[in-house]
Amino acid sequence: MKIGFPRALFYYDYFPFWAGFFHQLGIEVVTSPPTHRQIMEQGLKKASDETCLPLKLLAGHIQALEKVDAIFLPRMVSVEADTYNCPKFLGIPETLLPAVPSGIPVLSVTLNWRKGKRQVLKDLQVFGLQLGKGKAEIRKAFSLAQEWQKRYQASNGTGWDFQESICEIENATKGLTNSQNDTTIPKQIPISFHDPDRLKIALVGHSYLTHEPYANLNLLGRLRQKAEVELVQHIRQEDVDANLLRLRKKLFWHHAKQIYGAGNMFVMDPKIDGIIYLSCFGCGTDSMVQELLARFAREQHKPYMMITLDEHSGEAGLVTRLEAFIDMAERRKVHEGYVSAHGKCLDRDSNTL
Repeated sequence: MKIGFPRALFYYDYFPFWAGFFHQLGIEVVTSPPTHRQIMEQGLKKASDETCLPLKLLAGHIQALEKVDAIFLPRMVSVEADTYNCPKFLGIPETLLPAVPSGIPVLSVTLNWRKGKRQVLKDLQVFGLQLGKGKAEIRKAFSLAQEWQKRYQASNGTGWDFQESICEIENATKGLTNSQNDTTIPKQIPISFHDPDRLKIALVGHSYLTHEPYANLNLLGRLRQKAEVELVQHIRQEDVDANLLRLRKKLFWHHAKQIYGAGNMFVMDPKIDGIIYLSCFGCGTDSMVQELLARFAREQHKPYMMITLDEHSGEAGLVTRLEAFIDMAERRKVHEGYVSAHGKCLDRDSNTL
């Protein structure tokens, strides 16, 4: 059996979990190709105009899945005990049903960790009936899925490469006819060496934007040509949680919590020379978190820029803004560290307004 898995949205954070789950069950996972122009155009046709860019891309990737027995669209309600995922995750199986190619069935299961691990396992066992699998098989698959996800998250750190990590996982799910009993966790990707004297920029945003080169016009690649880049995924969970303590109340959304915690740490880190917040037009959670980070960056005199993407984003404007930001950060780092990034001169000695 071949199950299609769209290379968009939840793919960038939770694919290791589902890859391990289906791998243990002897089911081959087929991912859609990397985003290209045709996928974008198909997504714009199938998704509602009011939806955000990542959801439109997901619709295009669903259309791109061919020669599969079914397409998997999970309902990711929550991935931890005290937060929810964005509503667009919750409604995917229904809102994107028109994007599913004719004749291909949709498989879906609700994953809600707020109800506890036992309930998640029960929901997966019910889902297993659709696959013709017993409870014992699902229990083993659930265990391997958690191992793969933990290993994937544990490998995140400075120097971590998303593409290499995800390729390891995709390769592990192929060739099942020869290795259906192979439950080996994909190997950890080695951390690459970084030059401490080079400009260091933090790119903050949802993983399905920062790691989507077609949609973000290869922003990450362009940045890495000019500076060392830190990502939200590089920050350990305990550090994210520690940097959330300055808030008066907990953030309701999981991704917003991760982005704000990591972004807050980047603002306070003297080794970070500037922060770029990557968002998409119409994102409700970003509209709040971005403003919180922007205000904090201004208080700490940290260079900060926001880039908003949609399907109409042009390469020329992005390149111009990026080059100007890098030039400003370099001058400030080397020659003009006492000059505010927000238009007001600082006292050369005290670094205050």
